[in-house]
Amino acid sequence: MAKFRYIDADENSRDPFATQSNVANEFEELLKDDKNIPTARRYRMGESITGNVISASPEFIFIDLGGKSSGSLSTEEYTSAGLSAPKIGDSISAFVRSDNGSEILLTRTLRRNEADDSLLRNAFEARIPVEAKVEKTIKGGFEATIGAKRCFIPLGQMDIAHFDNPEVYVGNTFKFLISEFKGRNIVLTRKAILREEMDSKIESVLQGLAVGQNHFVTVTRLVDFGAFASIEGVEALIPLSEMGWKRIKKASEVVSLGEQVTVKIIKIERTPKLKIALSLKEAGEDPWIANATRLHPGEVLQGTVVRMIDGGAFVNVAEGVDGLVPISQITWEKRINHPKDILQVGQSVKVHVMTADLGAHRLSLSIKGPMPEELANKFKSKKHNESSLSEEERTLMKQWEDYKANDAKVFTPANREDTNIFAAAFTKASKKK
Repeated sequence: MAKFRYIDADENSRDPFATQSNVANEFEELLKDDKNIPTARRYRMGESITGNVISASPEFIFIDLGGKSSGSLSTEEYTSAGLSAPKIGDSISAFVRSDNGSEILLTRTLRRNEADDSLLRNAFEARIPVEAKVEKTIKGGFEATIGAKRCFIPLGQMDIAHFDNPEVYVGNTFKFLISEFKGRNIVLTRKAILREEMDSKIESVLQGLAVGQNHFVTVTRLVDFGAFASIEGVEALIPLSEMGWKRIKKASEVVSLGEQVTVKIIKIERTPKLKIALSLKEAGEDPWIANATRLHPGEVLQGTVVRMIDGGAFVNVAEGVDGLVPISQITWEKRINHPKDILQVGQSVKVHVMTADLGAHRLSLSIKGPMPEELANKFKSKKHNESSLSEEERTLMKQWEDYKANDAKVFTPANREDTNIFAAAFTKASKKK
């Protein structure tokens, strides 16, 4: 029967002819090498640390503290504040909450009962948040406490939003940064933390926003120049001019506080200050396209005078569609200096469509329409003797010639290609469907 001999790999790797002193020297070299390897040290509670993220899970973020040490930080400290958790390789600052020799727990906020002068100074220098309780309102701000330490919070550093009643903050515990630390004088700011949280949230939301998108928003404020609305917590403006196709004087004519509406993003500016512009009217159907067939030159429409200027009157012929009646197209009867000589705001009138540009949202109308037969006959009899016409009659004659020229162009089949904008409008409308 064959015999097998067990061979120790470590024993086999040694020099069989080495002396005992040689083996002892090798052991001393190994001890020297081991001394060069950093050993884990113990951390005291509240000690400030800075390290890089080496791994992360849904519950914890693990930070390299150097040597053989690593600490864990709860992911909830970021998510509860609406912040994005750091990524592997990111450098973060934190405090040691506990170190039992086998596990080091970290926190980004210094607790009220964990604070002393040295820890508060560390928090001030490293800009690490501290917890403080707002005790009462005082002149110029608030008095707060961190443990037994009294602190001052300037009124303008409590919130990023305007507030009228400071008492609502009293009795609450918030996170603050120490903005000033001089002996017993400790000044806190909450505004900086809120702004940092808001910036992080805004950046996250902006990644999903683009010009041309439609979004469901909530109206948060009404102002003279429009309305502010919230897109996932980020404030944007709906200018007054974008609230409807008709002329609007106040935002309250269209929307109310807390109302949810669909809008289209028309502009995003990131610098020097974030500005997001929204359009309520662009999110809906363009009334000029919807009324394309009714706005064909030559059509007669019923409308309402909505406002007047020196050069004419604006008449509303459909929801969101206003056209201009030039002062020369108001009446055949006499020459007028202002539309108010004949018209009144709110007056119902019949108008003739002269020209329409649906793309530019421009509509030219005429109230006077074709020249009355009696006046036309009068001009016919005088046409061969123009010297007998007064200056006013010459003006009317020219207007009638211009009107007939336009009228002929509109109704001549050969010239229908001049109104091909209507074909484009129908194409655009069919694509929307």
